[in-house]
Order: sequence, then C-alpha cells, then structure tokens
Amino acid sequence: MTTQKLIALDLDGTTLNRAGALTPQTIKTLRATSQAGHLVVLTTGRPDAISVPFYDQIGLDAPMINFNGALVHKPHQHWQYEHQDTIQVPTALALREFKQDFDINLMVAEGKQLMVADHGFQNVPFFPDMPNPTTFLNEQGLTHAPISVTMFIKETTLMPLQRAIEARYPQLTPKTWGSWSGEHAALEVTAGETSKSRSLAYVAEQYHIDRDNIIAFGDDLNDLDMLAFAGTGVAMQNAKPEILAVADDVTKLDNDQDGVAAYLADHLAM
Repeated sequence: MTTQKLIALDLDGTTLNRAGALTPQTIKTLRATSQAGHLVVLTTGRPDAISVPFYDQIGLDAPMINFNGALVHKPHQHWQYEHQDTIQVPTALALREFKQDFDINLMVAEGKQLMVADHGFQNVPFFPDMPNPTTFLNEQGLTHAPISVTMFIKETTLMPLQRAIEARYPQLTPKTWGSWSGEHAALEVTAGETSKSRSLAYVAEQYHIDRDNIIAFGDDLNDLDMLAFAGTGVAMQNAKPEILAVADDVTKLDNDQDGVAAYLADHLAM
C-alpha cells in the first residue's frame, strides 16, 4: 500500500507558470496525485479569494493554506478544523498611525472573504481592482477582525517601517518577500507566530501524516520555513538562492516547464 504523502504547493513561481496560470499538464498530474490518495495542499501567501479558482481547477477537497499560514480552511464547505490567526480590529485600525511618519501609498486589510482599503486602487498585483469602493479601512468599514494588513510603500522604506511596527506591536509580524518588491514593494502584517510551516504541521496532524511524509515545493523567501520543515523540501529550479540553499532537492525544470508535475511524476508511484 502506498504511504500517503502531504504535497504542499506554493503557487506563484512554483505551481503556476510565469503567466500566473495552471497548465493542463500540471492540472492532470495534481489530480492524479490527489486521486492516488495523497493530500495536495495549496500553501500560498495569496488570500483565499484569488486562490480558490486554482483549487477548483484541480478539483481538490483538501485543506488550503492562505496568507502564509494565517488561514487554514476548506473552500466551499464547513471544516471543523478551520483556523484563522486574526488581528484585533482596534489594532488593525491603529496601524494607520504609521502613515504620519511613513509615505504609505496604500493600506489594505484582508481576511476570509474580506477586503477593505484606505482608498480606491487599480493594477496592484494579487488584488482585484477596486477603483470605487463603497467601504474603506476605517471604523465604519472594518467591522470584522482581518487576517492581514498590507502596506504599499517605497522599497527603501521597507526596513524602517518593519522595525517601527515590530517595536510598537511585538505581537504582530510584518514581513515581505520577492513578490512585493520594486514598484509594488509592501509589508504584510499578520498576527505573530503565523507561518507556512506551522500551518502545515497543523494540517498534517489532522490527517495523521508524519513530517517525513511531507513534500513541500517553493521558490521565494516566504517558503523558506516550509521547505526547512518538510521531510523533503523541494526548491524550484527558478528559486531564489536562499531557497536553493536549504532545499533537500531541486526540480529539473522550472515553473514555466511544469517543474512540479515532472518532479511528482518521477518521485511518486501513481
């Protein structure tokens, strides 16, 4: 009998190609992996709203991990083990105070089926356009505890703002990674202790899967702890040097060549 594996998949730069899409070959392989009895878990920094379409394309029924570990849930259904790490509403609103000392271009609070910003915006990666919102990031618009507050700023301001938030709110974790760079540099602020690895361990516990049977794929800095935690941490051929340095293995092909699909076909008996 084949030992059940937990296959943890980052999306951008890993499972998705450079156009941000799933290829037919990747969909076919991931479906076969799931049908063979393995647990295929999308494990991404993306919010749920822009991850569920990929989950549905593959046809998954496993838990999904969003917001870099702050949300663990099953889309379209009630799951008794669903877990959210949220920021209290007063604290989330208080983060607006940093606009007094830092040139923050945009602030967006997000949660499961929740998104409010401090003003309208368009053409921001990983966010649907909101040119004319009816609610805003204020006392009237934010009535439910968000999972994250993302602040878009100049890249040179990232470290000073990160240090300022850590000093004033030690219970929060401000972080950034490759996707939030250049003209779209940003800090994502979440509750402390959230991580992809922590949520992977949580999912594995619910399904009685040993750490040695976790195979995790990633390419960017927010995947670092996940690859280090997994029994087999697999870096994409196109991964950042820091990811390649901690990985147990590297895909022969990059994310634009179905690297994940090729690796799974080679390493799993399906």
